Amino acid sequence: MKSFSLSTLLLVVVIAALTFSQILLMRQLGLARAEVNDIRRKYGYIRVTDKSKTYVAQIPENESAGDAYRLWIPNGSRYLLHLTDSSFETNDSPIDPLPTKTVSLDDWSRGADTILSFSIYWENKAPRIFVHTKTDEVFDYVPSNWKGNSGPSEWTWLQSGAQTEYSADQNIQFILCRDKTTNRGILLWLEPHATWEQRQRLNIENEKGHF
Repeated sequence: MKSFSLSTLLLVVVIAALTFSQILLMRQLGLARAEVNDIRRKYGYIRVTDKSKTYVAQIPENESAGDAYRLWIPNGSRYLLHLTDSSFETNDSPIDPLPTKTVSLDDWSRGADTILSFSIYWENKAPRIFVHTKTDEVFDYVPSNWKGNSGPSEWTWLQSGAQTEYSADQNIQFILCRDKTTNRGILLWLEPHATWEQRQRLNIENEKGHF
């Protein structure tokens, strides 16, 4: 029979220990990756590659019974959140919509990494739109005299996938719903303050042109 030397035995023990520690390390790494993925699904994840742009990522798992998006806002960007309750001829985004309600999100002008959540409930066959951030209520809106069967039958939600980037002058549409029987709909969208000011100037100039 062949006999093993002490050095050979020690080498076998070291190799076995290294193999076991490697297996244990890979298992711990797999658990850590799974935990990170769970956190990303729950709270969203954004990888910023251009600090001059706004990033939006949909959160697949939202605890607040609605849709939620993580937003990364660059420093110096000012946004208005509009809600439009109006008549839409089609389910496409209307051109130059007139806001019914507007909130200025001035706190974001210093830069923000926040979550914007939307929940829709039904009250007397009318949609109640509840919008909030992690800390503040933004909108709690119920359209008056809503007519229709059981609420809007056409819906469009922002599908941002992993993440979507927007330049400083782009609007970000989150919700567009419309009842086909009445053409009445709700539009919820973010507009850069500079774009809104430009739109206001154009409207004023057009009004002057009619006189």
